[in-house]
Amino acid sequence: MMDDPTYFVLSESRDLEDLPEAIKARIIEATESDYTHRDNSLHVTELVYCLRKAYYRRMAEKEGTKEEKGLRERWYLYRGIVFDEAWTGLFARNQVRVTHRIKHGPTIVGKIDFIDDDGTLYELKTISNDYAIRDGPKLAHVKQALFYAWIEQAPRVRLVYVHLGGVRIFDLDPRLADEVVEELEMKALKLWHALKSGTPPDPENEPWECKYCEFKDICPLAGGKKE
Repeated sequence: MMDDPTYFVLSESRDLEDLPEAIKARIIEATESDYTHRDNSLHVTELVYCLRKAYYRRMAEKEGTKEEKGLRERWYLYRGIVFDEAWTGLFARNQVRVTHRIKHGPTIVGKIDFIDDDGTLYELKTISNDYAIRDGPKLAHVKQALFYAWIEQAPRVRLVYVHLGGVRIFDLDPRLADEVVEELEMKALKLWHALKSGTPPDPENEPWECKYCEFKDICPLAGGKKE
């Protein structure tokens, strides 16, 4: 029995709630935010996912009905923060805030993770394991990185996925950035008009998003109540 590691195990858990209180407190502290969104300032991360989800999130914030993040949701944010803090500060240009004003419309805002000395722009993403990107990089991540490349006129853009088993690095084609920006401008205008009118926009989502969406109970597309 001594050569069987399970011989020494009293119990096992995969629940983040079973972490020490000090660690849980640190995760919560690191992922707290008092940022208030403005209707004329739209984040690129809102535009690369479902527009209706972005609309519901902003309306919940306005109405004071935004749900508190659970520890699991915070964990996904926290693991990204850990790598950001460890890596991005190694570069002179890091956490670069960018804006793109649409004529007679809103401003798209975002933040570049870092830019290397040779001008290469890097976007970092944390994932659980390689299986998460078994079919290649996520389209939303590609669009986000290419939008930043367009803003910066970067000669090279790299999308880096990090997990505890290693990394996967994708070199993206910056020549395709123009069509990405055109798409995001159109989506930004749709979301902007929706927020001003109080009418949910068409979803424009990836099929998988409905399954994990926190608003699936109220969104007709996902089988929720009718609007």
